[in-house]
Amino acid sequence: MYIMEKPIKVAMVCHFSDSMVRSHLPLDNRKLYSFARKVLRMPEKSTGYGDIAAWDSYLIEFLSKRDDVKLYVISAHSGLKKRVVTFNEENVCYYFVKCDYATMLKKLIKSPALWLRLNPMRPQVRHIIRNVNPDIVTLIGAENAYISSTILGISELPVLVQLQTVYNNPSRKQYSIIDDKNAFVEKEIFKAAKYVAIPSQLHYNLFKNYGTNAKVFDWHARLKMPEVRYNGSKQFDFVNYALTMDLRKGYPDSIKALAIVKRSFPEVKLNLVGGGTDEEIKILKNLVNELNLSENVFFTPFFEKQEDLFFHIQKSRFALLPCKLDYISGTQMQAMHFGLPLVCYETEGTPLLNKEKECALIAEKNNIEQLAEKMTILMMNPEKGELLRRNAKERSVKKNNMEASTERLVNTYKAIVEYERKGTPIPEYLFFNLSAV
Repeated sequence: MYIMEKPIKVAMVCHFSDSMVRSHLPLDNRKLYSFARKVLRMPEKSTGYGDIAAWDSYLIEFLSKRDDVKLYVISAHSGLKKRVVTFNEENVCYYFVKCDYATMLKKLIKSPALWLRLNPMRPQVRHIIRNVNPDIVTLIGAENAYISSTILGISELPVLVQLQTVYNNPSRKQYSIIDDKNAFVEKEIFKAAKYVAIPSQLHYNLFKNYGTNAKVFDWHARLKMPEVRYNGSKQFDFVNYALTMDLRKGYPDSIKALAIVKRSFPEVKLNLVGGGTDEEIKILKNLVNELNLSENVFFTPFFEKQEDLFFHIQKSRFALLPCKLDYISGTQMQAMHFGLPLVCYETEGTPLLNKEKECALIAEKNNIEQLAEKMTILMMNPEKGELLRRNAKERSVKKNNMEASTERLVNTYKAIVEYERKGTPIPEYLFFNLSAV
């Protein structure tokens, strides 16, 4: 543990939103923004505002309680009526920068390099950082180009890049359209990075493809699990939920697998929760009709507040979350915490869910027949579901230790600062350890 004479000043650059934040922000009704997106033929987005990156909120909450950290959060937010909005809350100084112009320019400017140079958020964020004059800058989310690109070129301060995903994952092109600006900016950040914190061997391998000599630390984003409980009767058998109903989250596969389960259980019910464009929802509804599932599948819009979402998912007996690109998705961790026996696909990370005790039924990726088999097991065997529920809750309590995670991260911040200023060796235990994965 490091003991410093005064609190370490940390400037956290990220993109998140929650109800507390929105209570301080002057936000527009999104009508003009929606019209502009339509003119530019950009995908439609909801005109409301919802929670984004709950793990950021959770980390900020824990950092704000520490006496040895002074935290400055610099975040992007759409719909701001001002270019920059500043406020203080719970010992944290927040700066929110309007990101609408940057996202519009991403559509208008074809060259990623030119867009990077013209991103209006870069000078705004750099001005904030200069005024804050932190000991260290940390970026969460290199894949969000409009905000992550703002840290490129910072050489006067140590910068730690905390990975929550790797956008330049070759598997991504199988499931979604690649945003060339996001891919370009992430590569530039990786090539320039001196300090990176990652959660898994998959992230390590993808990051190391760029030949960097960065020092690599261990960091796992933790999710806040508010104790909201639904005690009523179950209304659905399975629920699949995500911010956007898309291929990566396995929505079409969930529907196809349900059609197979229906042969044995004609009354089976699936609740699909999430947002998306009108076209994306239309495709899913057409698939439901084609498979004669209109009485079995229910669509629920995404919730503005996470507490409302967590309350709602508990109206289902089981979680069906066949995510294809995530190492282990946040929704899978949430479902296990809230007592929903989990059916998912095998990704690089999901086998770890069963490393100590069986916590999930895992099907081969894209194997819809096998996915349906796992679902049928839960429908037929209540004892199996109860075993998974108990094991998953035990794992959730054990793994989601935010106090230990925050302590390690703060020590990482301090170690980097001491190394930069005095050449003090960084303790080995803070580095990512491949053998411990």
